[in-house]
Amino acid sequence: MRIGEKLRLLRKLKGYTQETMAGKLHMERRSYANLENNVTKIDMERMTQIAEVYGIELEELLAFDENTIFEKCFNKNIESFFSVQEFKSTTSIEEREFFIQQIQQLLETIDKERKVFIETIENLKAAIKKQNNTD
Repeated sequence: MRIGEKLRLLRKLKGYTQETMAGKLHMERRSYANLENNVTKIDMERMTQIAEVYGIELEELLAFDENTIFEKCFNKNIESFFSVQEFKSTTSIEEREFFIQQIQQLLETIDKERKVFIETIENLKAAIKKQNNTD
């Protein structure tokens, strides 16, 4: 996941608009949009500012991906990760739908991986049983 995609996903999960993030970073909305679109490279100072806005460590921002979202949700840190109050009061219907789609995609991925895992175990059990029957 490229840094711009990470920024967009984090922003949406927090319920912020590009305008809101630009304001928090003391920059123009278009400049912030360029960061999300990977048009403009982000220096470490700006990355540090972004991490501070989200209340996370810089390393956490750099390592952020879908797995991080899943871990945060299921490790009961959801209140500190998602701004529920902000989400309820300032997000548009489109942003809420995007959030729901992201969670659904995560769940679908987990479900697919679970099915593959179960299938692998069943195949392994069948192979062991077959080998035991031929011995």
